[in-house]
Amino acid sequence: MRIAPQVKAAAACLCLGLIFSIGSVEAQENAQLNIPPSLIECYNTSYFMNRDNRLPANMDTLISLVEKVELSYAATGYQMDIRQISVALLHRFRQDGIRRAAGVTPIDGVIPFSPTGFQFPKLRILLSRLLPGNANNFPNSSLTSTERCSLHFMMSSTFDTRLRGDENTVCGQLSQYRAQRLPRSPKKDSSNFLGDAEWVDERSTKRQRSGSNYVLGELDYDNDWGYAVPEGNSQCPVEDGVVRTPWGTVSAGALIAGVATGLQQQTVSLNTLLSLATQRRGRTQSQTIGSSVDNRWAATLGGDLAEVTLVQVPVTPNNVASVGATGGWNDTVLPHWYFLSQRNNLEATDAEIRGGLDGLIIAKNVAQWKTQASGMKLSQLLRMYYSTTGVLGTGIQACSRQQLFPVVAPTQEMQSQVSAFAQVLDREMQLRVTLNPQTIANFANTATLSLVTYVPQSLNDVSCSASTNQDLTDIITPMTNLYIFLDTSWQYSSIVDYVAYILQQLNIHPYASSVTMLSAFDGSVIVNTTNYVTDVYQQWNVTTQAQYNQGFNLPTVLRTIQNLTQTLLNGEQTNSSVGGRSLVALILPNQATVNDGDSNYATTELQYIYEQIPDLRFVYYGGGNIQRFSNFVRDSTRDLFSLTPGNTVATSAGPVAKRIIKIPRRIINPRCGSAWYTNSWGTDQMYQYVRPGTVNFYRMASNYFFGAGTNRVVTIQSQNGGSFTVCSSRTNEWPQQNSTTSSQTGTGTATDSNCVQISGNSYSYDLSSACNGYYTITQCPPLYLSVQPGAINTTSCTQDACQTPDQWRYMVSSSNMGCYSGVSGLAASLLTILLALLLQQSVQ
Repeated sequence: MRIAPQVKAAAACLCLGLIFSIGSVEAQENAQLNIPPSLIECYNTSYFMNRDNRLPANMDTLISLVEKVELSYAATGYQMDIRQISVALLHRFRQDGIRRAAGVTPIDGVIPFSPTGFQFPKLRILLSRLLPGNANNFPNSSLTSTERCSLHFMMSSTFDTRLRGDENTVCGQLSQYRAQRLPRSPKKDSSNFLGDAEWVDERSTKRQRSGSNYVLGELDYDNDWGYAVPEGNSQCPVEDGVVRTPWGTVSAGALIAGVATGLQQQTVSLNTLLSLATQRRGRTQSQTIGSSVDNRWAATLGGDLAEVTLVQVPVTPNNVASVGATGGWNDTVLPHWYFLSQRNNLEATDAEIRGGLDGLIIAKNVAQWKTQASGMKLSQLLRMYYSTTGVLGTGIQACSRQQLFPVVAPTQEMQSQVSAFAQVLDREMQLRVTLNPQTIANFANTATLSLVTYVPQSLNDVSCSASTNQDLTDIITPMTNLYIFLDTSWQYSSIVDYVAYILQQLNIHPYASSVTMLSAFDGSVIVNTTNYVTDVYQQWNVTTQAQYNQGFNLPTVLRTIQNLTQTLLNGEQTNSSVGGRSLVALILPNQATVNDGDSNYATTELQYIYEQIPDLRFVYYGGGNIQRFSNFVRDSTRDLFSLTPGNTVATSAGPVAKRIIKIPRRIINPRCGSAWYTNSWGTDQMYQYVRPGTVNFYRMASNYFFGAGTNRVVTIQSQNGGSFTVCSSRTNEWPQQNSTTSSQTGTGTATDSNCVQISGNSYSYDLSSACNGYYTITQCPPLYLSVQPGAINTTSCTQDACQTPDQWRYMVSSSNMGCYSGVSGLAASLLTILLALLLQQSVQ
């Protein structure tokens, strides 16, 4: 069919009109030539200029902040899918190329920052023409100012090239690393250079967060930055807009842009884009026939290579291209400063290459993934991609980026996209040279071939090869209620990394684990119970810790945890909750000892706690001789850990985290409450979720099935037709079928397990006579269960509690359970505790 010229002209006008409308000022404030009002709060105070006052720049932080935004949208009634949230995040928080104006004194009304870096024009084109959207309905109140500004700095690419005064130390460490680059594997945190050259500060000089006692509008930038040296360029500048992951540091802005463009993909004629650019810059348009710009490329690798094409190649000897710039973090647990190993040729750093490649991989697959899991969230996608299992069973994950590079980025396609976008970018940048289209195309080919060589040969990334000796904790998804009791006589800077490392392993997220931090001296709350690890970073810092009395009082700790857990039990009784999380008290004493009076009291109190709160596990992680607490734990061989500041964090804190992870989730009779009494019988249930390749472990204390009873059963019910393997044991804490893990230690052996397959039906364990022949509750062993999914799942997990859409849902129920306390006479027990308390006071 022949199309009339008038129709063609009308269509062209309509297309151009749409692109003009996309670039409207109202909807694209981050594309303007100054810092928008929504980001001013991050620059009108010195507080956020000190990177240590921002949240740690790692993937777990990014996912936590995204989850807060997702849940806030849902709570306010907005139906925002993964595409809309990705676009909104970019338009709300990303503005690349923000630099400080040298020599400008900040005064009221003058903020010495603006987007003058070479990264800004690329973002401007993306937001105004290739990725339409806005953040008009963004739930700003869902995030604190610290969270908002941290998210901005994590998503916005720029460099700080000023001299800091620490170059002799920092740059020297990085240069040593560059000379000794070796292949790496995940979870090997035993050297100073980790991830992609993460460099650990000396503990004595570790920077500290100062808390939130600052005044907005105070324009005293330099005091908190540590730039008390003359103007000049650092040999190892700082890169912003990056986040640390176990598979290398990535550019978060390019990553999320890949998600957004993959779900809002558009290909725009090069002539159309050049026409718009010509009107804005007044240059003569050259004719380019048949070329077009794919926004997925422009937002990821193509955009960075276009910067190499225009900014770097024309001014280098022989017009060669140099891509890649390694870097190192100041801290592997709480990363805030990312130092680059070079100060030239920074147009495509390692972090930008990884982020761009990850973004492109996701962009070319996410539409298909969304057909498999229509309700997939951004936080879920990030959690799957940056994991050892990958996205929806495809095997696509961060550690496979180098293998996927030639698949998603064929050389010819990359050259075409880089050349096309570079011509558009040329119209928006103020370059040192003037280039013609053919030269731009040649330089684009040079930049592309440089990357084609660099990624397989020089990008120092972790491979996907799995360890043959997998640890049990690698296949457990932690779900715990954690109570931390901190002796504040510990110096904050010496203890923070060890505590943070543990928390980062425990899945502190909504519908997963929770954490509460309290003073080990008087039980005061330092961090309120939360499902966000970012709340811990904000509520606990060097300033807030100084507000609490120092010391360690074991009787107070025990009374406090008893009250907290009894409140938890009563809440579960109200909500008919069957548990689903382990219950752990992590105690961090410094050098304090326990006197005889406190010891006698604690021994008696612990007997009461063990019998009234049978699922509570105490873990000590402290200074000095940790064996002094051996009488205050259930198993001194597994629950005591020494903490010596200065030791490698992963080596010291890793075993503590693994111990907590391996404590089974609880299955309880919620009708008991803390009083251990019920006059009602029936069935209570909860829904649980498990990812392919993982196992959930459970424990039901004998308190719930001791004594006479009938029809007492625990049931695992398959949901949505999924198939599961359910294993049970009375002695093995971690019953599994065909276990290949290395942690079958503790009570029982693998041979004590009995496993069955269920598919669309249920498995029940009858506990009606499970304690026959035992005279006391403590003699009767608990019930241990495990649930692991089958090999294939065709359903998508859509409930709010799904951490990933490939999780399998099943139901755990307990029926007709009893309520038996091991205390023979509550009044007598209370009298014993009162006598112990009097003895304690008399000794003091």
